[in-house]
Amino acid sequence: MKSDVIIKSSYSGMMYANDFQRWYTYFDRRLKAEWSPSDLSFLLGKPDHFYMDFEKLFEVSKFLLSESILLDRIYACSKVVPMEFFREPYEGSTERIVRVKVVEDEVKWYYKIELGWTFQRGKDKPAAPLLYLEEWKPEINLLLESDAMIHVRSRLEGLLARGGFEEGKSSWELFQEVRHTGLSKLIIYPRHLKNCLYQMIQQGKIVVRNVDDRYCFSSVK
Repeated sequence: MKSDVIIKSSYSGMMYANDFQRWYTYFDRRLKAEWSPSDLSFLLGKPDHFYMDFEKLFEVSKFLLSESILLDRIYACSKVVPMEFFREPYEGSTERIVRVKVVEDEVKWYYKIELGWTFQRGKDKPAAPLLYLEEWKPEINLLLESDAMIHVRSRLEGLLARGGFEEGKSSWELFQEVRHTGLSKLIIYPRHLKNCLYQMIQQGKIVVRNVDDRYCFSSVK
């Protein structure tokens, strides 16, 4: 670890093996995308805490039932991380405890996942998933942040001028509109879109409504 400043925390929950596989898949996807839990909450059209509750193992089955289809659309991927759990012949499908221990320093979060299962091993079996994961804390480059905001704002203003907000747009639909820049170093994150949308709301150019229990952004009528 890069720092003597260490913060420790942990959380746990009960779930079935299939739900753990999908929970792990979405956790792994988020880390690879370098998005925050609040980024995912925003793309799902939900309050900031919504995705973090899921990641902290709160009502995992309920979340997966309602949100997995949209999450797969957001990531443009429905493939789960392969894993095969070991069970004795007499064992049925039961919920088991999953615990995540988190150590945080100034530059990273370190996750250790503890399970109530073991995994099948063998040449014809998938490799066991990594249970020690790391997440870099974002390093903010003010120039790139400014360029990202300018890019997103320009795309949104163009969309507004063309009447693209008249029927309402969800967060993830708008993210598809603005995320591609054509520049390898200029990466658009959901937070850039969120900040620009809220600026436009404050300026009275658009409004946010609740449609089917998700945020929907539309022009002022």
